[in-house]
Amino acid sequence: MIRVYVVVAFAFVSVVVDAARTRSGELECAQQPESYSNCNLPRTTTTKSVVPAYFVFGDSLVDVGNNNYLPLAAHANFPPYGETFFRKPTGRFSDGRNVGDFIAQALRLPFASPYLKPHAVFNKGANFASAGSGLLDATNMGLLSLLTLPQQFQYFQQTKTQIVALIGQLAADQLIEDAIYSFTLGGNDYINNYLIPFSTRSQQYTIPQYQDLLISTLYGHFQTAYSLGMRKFTVSNIGPIGCTPSEVVRGSLNGSCITSIQDMAMGFNVALKPMTEKLQAELPGSVFVYIDSFTVVMNIINNAASYGFTVKDSPCCSAACCGVGPYLDFIDCETSTGYCNNREEYVFWDLFHPTERVNILAQQQFLNGGLDVVSPMNVAQLMNL
Repeated sequence: MIRVYVVVAFAFVSVVVDAARTRSGELECAQQPESYSNCNLPRTTTTKSVVPAYFVFGDSLVDVGNNNYLPLAAHANFPPYGETFFRKPTGRFSDGRNVGDFIAQALRLPFASPYLKPHAVFNKGANFASAGSGLLDATNMGLLSLLTLPQQFQYFQQTKTQIVALIGQLAADQLIEDAIYSFTLGGNDYINNYLIPFSTRSQQYTIPQYQDLLISTLYGHFQTAYSLGMRKFTVSNIGPIGCTPSEVVRGSLNGSCITSIQDMAMGFNVALKPMTEKLQAELPGSVFVYIDSFTVVMNIINNAASYGFTVKDSPCCSAACCGVGPYLDFIDCETSTGYCNNREEYVFWDLFHPTERVNILAQQQFLNGGLDVVSPMNVAQLMNL
Protein backbone atom coordinates (compact mmCIF):
# COMPACT_ATOMS: atom_id res chain seq x y z
CA MET A 1 0.00 0.00 0.00
CA ILE A 2 1.41 3.38 -0.98
CA ARG A 3 0.95 6.12 1.56
CA VAL A 4 0.97 9.62 0.15
CA TYR A 5 1.72 12.41 2.58
CA VAL A 6 0.68 15.97 1.90
CA VAL A 7 3.07 18.53 3.29
CA VAL A 8 2.22 22.17 3.24
CA ALA A 9 3.71 25.52 3.99
CA PHE A 10 2.65 27.03 7.26
CA ALA A 11 0.61 30.12 6.93
CA PHE A 12 -1.17 31.55 9.90
CA VAL A 13 -3.34 34.58 9.35
CA SER A 14 -4.39 36.65 12.32
CA VAL A 15 -7.95 37.44 13.28
CA VAL A 16 -10.12 38.64 16.08
CA VAL A 17 -13.04 36.33 16.16
CA ASP A 18 -16.74 36.57 16.76
CA ALA A 19 -17.18 32.82 16.50
CA ALA A 20 -20.80 32.86 17.58
CA ARG A 21 -21.61 33.73 13.95
CA THR A 22 -20.83 30.29 12.60
CA ARG A 23 -22.21 28.54 9.55
CA SER A 24 -25.41 26.50 9.87
CA GLY A 25 -24.75 23.05 11.26
CA GLU A 26 -21.49 24.04 13.03
CA LEU A 27 -21.28 24.43 16.78
CA GLU A 28 -21.40 27.94 18.16
CA CYS A 29 -18.38 29.41 19.81
CA ALA A 30 -20.08 29.66 23.17
CA GLN A 31 -20.34 25.89 23.30
CA GLN A 32 -16.58 25.35 23.05
CA PRO A 33 -14.07 25.10 25.90
CA GLU A 34 -12.08 28.33 26.13
CA SER A 35 -8.78 26.48 26.00
CA TYR A 36 -9.68 25.15 22.53
CA SER A 37 -11.17 28.26 20.94
CA ASN A 38 -10.60 31.99 20.79
CA CYS A 39 -14.07 32.88 22.00
CA ASN A 40 -12.50 34.73 24.93
CA LEU A 41 -10.44 37.04 22.71
CA PRO A 42 -11.45 40.70 22.27
CA ARG A 43 -14.13 41.26 19.68
CA THR A 44 -13.83 43.70 16.81
CA THR A 45 -15.72 46.96 17.14
CA THR A 46 -18.38 46.05 14.59
CA THR A 47 -20.60 43.07 13.98
CA LYS A 48 -21.11 43.99 10.35
CA SER A 49 -18.64 42.88 7.70
CA VAL A 50 -16.68 45.65 6.05
CA VAL A 51 -15.67 43.21 3.27
CA PRO A 52 -18.40 41.71 1.05
CA ALA A 53 -16.75 38.36 0.35
CA TYR A 54 -13.67 36.25 1.02
CA PHE A 55 -12.14 33.76 -1.42
CA VAL A 56 -9.50 31.18 -0.54
CA PHE A 57 -6.95 29.51 -2.82
CA GLY A 58 -4.32 27.07 -1.71
CA ASP A 59 -3.42 23.70 -0.26
CA SER A 60 -4.35 21.60 2.76
CA LEU A 61 -3.70 24.36 5.29
CA VAL A 62 -6.85 26.06 4.00
CA ASP A 63 -8.81 23.21 2.36
CA VAL A 64 -12.22 23.03 4.06
CA GLY A 65 -13.47 19.92 2.30
CA ASN A 66 -12.97 20.17 -1.45
CA ASN A 67 -10.93 16.99 -1.38
CA ASN A 68 -13.91 15.19 0.17
CA TYR A 69 -15.40 15.24 -3.34
CA LEU A 70 -12.26 14.06 -5.17
CA PRO A 71 -11.35 10.40 -5.61
CA LEU A 72 -7.81 9.28 -4.78
CA ALA A 73 -7.15 12.54 -2.96
CA ALA A 74 -5.63 13.29 0.41
CA HIS A 75 -8.58 13.32 2.83
CA ALA A 76 -9.30 14.52 6.35
CA ASN A 77 -12.97 13.54 6.45
CA PHE A 78 -12.70 11.03 9.28
CA PRO A 79 -12.29 11.22 13.07
CA PRO A 80 -10.49 12.61 14.95
CA TYR A 81 -10.07 15.51 12.50
CA GLY A 82 -12.28 18.42 13.56
CA GLU A 83 -12.46 17.21 17.15
CA THR A 84 -11.57 20.48 18.84
CA PHE A 85 -14.05 22.95 17.37
CA PHE A 86 -16.55 21.25 15.09
CA ARG A 87 -16.69 18.00 17.07
CA LYS A 88 -16.80 16.15 13.76
CA PRO A 89 -14.62 15.81 10.65
CA THR A 90 -15.32 18.39 7.95
CA GLY A 91 -12.41 17.82 5.58
CA ARG A 92 -10.15 20.35 7.30
CA PHE A 93 -6.64 19.09 7.98
CA SER A 94 -6.75 20.23 11.58
CA ASP A 95 -8.25 19.45 14.95
CA GLY A 96 -10.32 22.62 14.55
CA ARG A 97 -10.48 25.75 12.46
CA ASN A 98 -7.87 26.51 9.84
CA VAL A 99 -6.47 29.90 8.87
CA GLY A 100 -9.17 30.53 6.28
CA ASP A 101 -11.85 30.09 8.93
CA PHE A 102 -10.15 32.63 11.17
CA ILE A 103 -9.99 35.21 8.39
CA ALA A 104 -13.66 34.73 7.61
CA GLN A 105 -14.56 35.19 11.27
CA ALA A 106 -12.45 38.35 11.48
CA LEU A 107 -14.28 39.67 8.42
CA ARG A 108 -17.65 38.88 10.05
CA LEU A 109 -18.40 36.49 7.21
CA PRO A 110 -19.57 32.87 7.31
CA PHE A 111 -16.95 30.17 6.87
CA ALA A 112 -16.28 29.89 3.14
CA SER A 113 -17.89 26.75 1.72
CA PRO A 114 -15.83 24.33 -0.36
CA TYR A 115 -16.51 25.05 -4.01
CA LEU A 116 -17.19 21.38 -4.78
CA LYS A 117 -19.92 21.11 -2.15
CA PRO A 118 -23.23 20.52 -3.96
CA HIS A 119 -25.78 23.34 -3.91
CA ALA A 120 -23.49 25.79 -2.09
CA VAL A 121 -24.05 29.51 -2.63
CA PHE A 122 -21.01 31.74 -2.95
CA ASN A 123 -22.19 35.35 -2.75
CA LYS A 124 -20.19 35.75 0.47
CA GLY A 125 -17.13 33.93 -0.81
CA ALA A 126 -15.86 30.45 -1.58
CA ASN A 127 -12.99 28.13 -0.81
CA PHE A 128 -11.17 26.54 -3.76
CA ALA A 129 -8.20 25.14 -1.84
CA SER A 130 -7.21 21.53 -2.33
CA ALA A 131 -4.85 19.43 -0.24
CA GLY A 132 -1.74 18.54 -2.20
CA SER A 133 -1.91 21.53 -4.52
CA GLY A 134 1.21 23.49 -5.36
CA LEU A 135 2.46 26.33 -7.50
CA LEU A 136 3.41 23.84 -10.21
CA ASP A 137 0.75 21.69 -11.83
CA ALA A 138 3.12 18.72 -11.63
CA THR A 139 3.29 18.81 -7.84
CA ASN A 140 1.66 15.64 -6.49
CA MET A 141 0.14 14.85 -9.89
CA GLY A 142 0.11 11.16 -10.69
CA LEU A 143 -0.29 10.30 -7.02
CA LEU A 144 -3.21 12.42 -5.89
CA SER A 145 -6.44 13.79 -7.22
CA LEU A 146 -6.41 17.51 -6.50
CA LEU A 147 -7.34 20.94 -7.80
CA THR A 148 -4.36 22.71 -9.34
CA LEU A 149 -4.20 26.47 -9.03
CA PRO A 150 -5.32 26.97 -12.67
CA GLN A 151 -8.30 24.73 -11.90
CA GLN A 152 -9.05 26.78 -8.80
CA PHE A 153 -9.02 29.90 -10.97
CA GLN A 154 -11.36 28.22 -13.45
CA TYR A 155 -13.83 27.48 -10.65
CA PHE A 156 -13.54 31.08 -9.45
CA GLN A 157 -14.58 32.24 -12.92
CA GLN A 158 -17.65 30.00 -12.68
CA THR A 159 -18.38 31.40 -9.24
CA LYS A 160 -18.38 34.91 -10.67
CA THR A 161 -21.08 33.82 -13.11
CA GLN A 162 -23.19 32.51 -10.23
CA ILE A 163 -22.75 35.75 -8.29
CA VAL A 164 -23.86 37.81 -11.30
CA ALA A 165 -27.00 35.70 -11.53
CA LEU A 166 -27.70 36.26 -7.82
CA ILE A 167 -27.09 40.01 -7.45
CA GLY A 168 -26.65 41.44 -10.94
CA GLN A 169 -23.63 42.53 -12.97
CA LEU A 170 -22.93 45.91 -11.36
CA ALA A 171 -23.19 44.64 -7.80
CA ALA A 172 -21.13 41.56 -8.68
CA ASP A 173 -18.37 43.68 -10.20
CA GLN A 174 -18.19 45.74 -7.02
CA LEU A 175 -18.16 42.65 -4.82
CA ILE A 176 -15.31 41.10 -6.79
CA GLU A 177 -13.29 44.31 -6.57
CA ASP A 178 -13.83 44.77 -2.81
CA ALA A 179 -13.39 41.13 -1.76
CA ILE A 180 -10.24 39.74 -0.16
CA TYR A 181 -8.34 36.85 -1.77
CA SER A 182 -6.10 34.58 0.27
CA PHE A 183 -3.26 32.48 -1.21
CA THR A 184 -1.47 29.73 0.72
CA LEU A 185 0.81 27.54 -1.39
CA GLY A 186 4.43 26.53 -1.90
CA GLY A 187 5.43 23.89 0.61
CA ASN A 188 4.19 20.97 -1.45
CA ASP A 189 6.37 22.08 -4.35
CA TYR A 190 9.39 21.26 -2.21
CA ILE A 191 8.36 18.33 -0.03
CA ASN A 192 6.16 16.53 -2.54
CA ASN A 193 8.04 17.47 -5.68
CA TYR A 194 11.66 18.60 -5.49
CA LEU A 195 12.60 16.54 -2.44
CA ILE A 196 10.87 13.25 -3.22
CA PRO A 197 13.17 10.31 -3.99
CA PHE A 198 14.32 10.18 -7.62
CA SER A 199 12.72 13.56 -8.31
CA THR A 200 13.10 14.66 -11.92
CA ARG A 201 12.90 18.28 -10.77
CA SER A 202 15.99 17.93 -8.58
CA GLN A 203 17.83 16.48 -11.56
CA GLN A 204 16.70 19.28 -13.86
CA TYR A 205 17.23 22.24 -11.52
CA THR A 206 19.61 23.36 -8.83
CA ILE A 207 17.92 24.69 -5.70
CA PRO A 208 18.29 28.36 -6.80
CA GLN A 209 17.03 27.51 -10.29
CA TYR A 210 14.01 25.70 -8.86
CA GLN A 211 13.28 28.64 -6.59
CA ASP A 212 13.33 30.95 -9.61
CA LEU A 213 10.93 28.60 -11.42
CA LEU A 214 8.48 28.72 -8.51
CA ILE A 215 8.66 32.50 -8.18
CA SER A 216 8.18 33.10 -11.90
CA THR A 217 5.27 30.64 -11.97
CA LEU A 218 3.59 32.35 -9.02
CA TYR A 219 4.16 35.74 -10.66
CA GLY A 220 2.19 34.50 -13.67
CA HIS A 221 -0.56 33.11 -11.44
CA PHE A 222 -1.06 36.49 -9.80
CA GLN A 223 -1.25 38.21 -13.14
CA THR A 224 -4.02 35.76 -14.03
CA ALA A 225 -5.75 36.47 -10.73
CA TYR A 226 -5.65 40.20 -11.44
CA SER A 227 -7.13 39.65 -14.91
CA LEU A 228 -10.02 37.81 -13.23
CA GLY A 229 -10.84 40.92 -11.19
CA MET A 230 -8.99 40.21 -7.94
CA ARG A 231 -7.45 43.26 -6.28
CA LYS A 232 -6.85 42.67 -2.54
CA PHE A 233 -4.49 39.79 -1.80
CA THR A 234 -3.00 38.15 1.26
CA VAL A 235 0.03 36.04 0.38
CA SER A 236 1.49 33.69 2.97
CA ASN A 237 5.10 32.72 2.67
CA ILE A 238 6.39 29.19 3.18
CA GLY A 239 6.64 28.41 6.86
CA PRO A 240 9.14 26.19 8.67
CA ILE A 241 8.45 23.01 6.72
CA GLY A 242 11.74 21.58 7.94
CA CYS A 243 10.27 21.49 11.45
CA THR A 244 7.19 19.43 10.64
CA PRO A 245 7.12 16.04 12.37
CA SER A 246 7.06 14.39 8.93
CA GLU A 247 10.55 15.73 8.24
CA VAL A 248 11.87 15.56 11.79
CA VAL A 249 11.12 11.84 12.11
CA ARG A 250 12.86 11.15 8.81
CA GLY A 251 15.99 13.20 9.21
CA SER A 252 16.60 14.21 12.83
CA LEU A 253 18.18 12.30 15.69
CA ASN A 254 17.30 14.82 18.39
CA GLY A 255 14.07 16.45 17.25
CA SER A 256 15.68 19.51 15.70
CA CYS A 257 14.47 21.03 12.44
CA ILE A 258 16.07 19.94 9.17
CA THR A 259 18.40 22.79 8.20
CA SER A 260 18.58 22.04 4.49
CA ILE A 261 14.79 22.15 4.12
CA GLN A 262 14.53 25.26 6.26
CA ASP A 263 17.06 26.95 3.99
CA MET A 264 14.93 26.18 0.93
CA ALA A 265 11.87 27.75 2.54
CA MET A 266 13.80 30.84 3.61
CA GLY A 267 15.34 31.25 0.17
CA PHE A 268 11.90 31.15 -1.43
CA ASN A 269 10.57 33.66 1.08
CA VAL A 270 13.40 36.10 0.45
CA ALA A 271 12.43 36.13 -3.22
CA LEU A 272 8.66 36.16 -2.59
CA LYS A 273 8.38 39.47 -0.73
CA PRO A 274 9.93 41.69 -3.44
CA MET A 275 7.87 39.84 -6.03
CA THR A 276 4.65 40.89 -4.27
CA GLU A 277 5.96 44.47 -4.05
CA LYS A 278 6.72 44.41 -7.77
CA LEU A 279 3.23 43.17 -8.59
CA GLN A 280 1.60 45.88 -6.50
CA ALA A 281 3.63 48.52 -8.32
CA GLU A 282 2.74 47.09 -11.74
CA LEU A 283 -0.96 46.27 -11.30
CA PRO A 284 -3.10 49.40 -10.79
CA GLY A 285 -5.41 49.26 -7.80
CA SER A 286 -3.91 46.08 -6.39
CA VAL A 287 -2.79 45.49 -2.80
CA PHE A 288 -0.56 42.55 -1.89
CA VAL A 289 -0.19 41.87 1.83
CA TYR A 290 2.85 39.69 2.52
CA ILE A 291 2.44 37.42 5.55
CA ASP A 292 5.62 36.15 7.22
CA SER A 293 4.31 32.95 8.72
CA PHE A 294 7.83 31.49 8.86
CA THR A 295 8.98 34.01 11.46
CA VAL A 296 5.83 33.75 13.56
CA VAL A 297 5.72 29.96 13.68
CA MET A 298 9.46 29.65 14.32
CA ASN A 299 9.00 31.97 17.29
CA ILE A 300 6.34 29.63 18.65
CA ILE A 301 8.54 26.58 18.09
CA ASN A 302 11.66 28.17 19.56
CA ASN A 303 9.77 29.43 22.60
CA ALA A 304 7.28 26.59 22.93
CA ALA A 305 7.36 26.37 26.72
CA SER A 306 6.61 30.05 27.18
CA TYR A 307 3.45 29.57 25.11
CA GLY A 308 2.38 26.56 27.15
CA PHE A 309 3.42 23.86 24.67
CA THR A 310 5.14 20.74 25.95
CA VAL A 311 5.50 18.92 22.61
CA LYS A 312 6.82 20.65 19.49
CA ASP A 313 8.38 17.85 17.44
CA SER A 314 5.76 15.08 17.53
CA PRO A 315 2.12 15.11 16.39
CA CYS A 316 -0.87 14.79 18.67
CA CYS A 317 -2.70 12.49 16.27
CA SER A 318 -0.40 9.65 15.22
CA ALA A 319 1.00 6.31 16.29
CA ALA A 320 4.63 5.33 16.75
CA CYS A 321 5.75 2.94 14.07
CA CYS A 322 8.54 1.16 12.35
CA GLY A 323 11.49 1.38 14.67
CA VAL A 324 12.76 2.31 18.10
CA GLY A 325 13.16 5.80 19.49
CA PRO A 326 11.18 9.04 19.34
CA TYR A 327 12.35 10.28 15.93
CA LEU A 328 12.24 7.26 13.64
CA ASP A 329 8.73 7.16 12.18
CA PHE A 330 5.04 7.64 12.80
CA ILE A 331 1.82 6.51 11.21
CA ASP A 332 -0.03 9.69 10.32
CA CYS A 333 -3.38 10.62 11.79
CA GLU A 334 -6.06 7.99 11.21
CA THR A 335 -9.14 6.91 13.09
CA SER A 336 -7.23 3.88 14.36
CA THR A 337 -4.22 5.84 15.64
CA GLY A 338 -6.03 7.79 18.31
CA TYR A 339 -4.83 11.16 19.56
CA CYS A 340 -3.36 12.79 22.63
CA ASN A 341 -5.59 13.96 25.47
CA ASN A 342 -3.69 17.25 25.87
CA ARG A 343 -3.76 18.63 22.35
CA GLU A 344 -3.58 22.20 23.64
CA GLU A 345 0.03 21.41 24.58
CA TYR A 346 1.01 20.26 21.06
CA VAL A 347 2.30 22.49 18.27
CA PHE A 348 1.38 19.94 15.60
CA TRP A 349 -1.89 18.10 15.18
CA ASP A 350 -0.69 15.56 12.60
CA LEU A 351 2.57 15.01 10.74
CA PHE A 352 2.13 18.16 8.68
CA HIS A 353 -0.43 20.55 10.14
CA PRO A 354 -0.56 22.69 13.29
CA THR A 355 -3.13 22.56 16.03
CA GLU A 356 -5.86 25.15 16.15
CA ARG A 357 -4.21 26.64 19.22
CA VAL A 358 -1.13 27.56 17.17
CA ASN A 359 -3.38 29.45 14.77
CA ILE A 360 -4.98 31.25 17.69
CA LEU A 361 -1.62 32.32 19.08
CA ALA A 362 -0.49 33.58 15.69
CA GLN A 363 -3.62 35.52 14.87
CA GLN A 364 -3.04 38.76 16.76
CA GLN A 365 0.36 39.31 15.15
CA PHE A 366 -1.15 39.23 11.68
CA LEU A 367 -4.28 41.17 12.44
CA ASN A 368 -2.60 44.06 14.24
CA GLY A 369 1.09 43.30 13.78
CA GLY A 370 3.83 45.54 12.50
CA LEU A 371 5.92 45.51 9.37
CA ASP A 372 8.23 42.85 10.80
CA VAL A 373 5.54 40.20 10.29
CA VAL A 374 3.06 41.61 7.78
CA SER A 375 3.59 44.27 5.14
CA PRO A 376 2.91 46.82 3.72
CA MET A 377 -0.07 46.74 6.10
CA ASN A 378 -1.71 44.30 8.46
CA VAL A 379 -4.90 42.39 7.86
CA ALA A 380 -7.03 44.77 9.90
CA GLN A 381 -5.87 47.66 7.74
CA LEU A 382 -6.56 45.68 4.58
CA MET A 383 -10.09 44.97 5.81
CA ASN A 384 -10.79 48.70 6.03
CA LEU A 385 -9.43 49.77 2.64
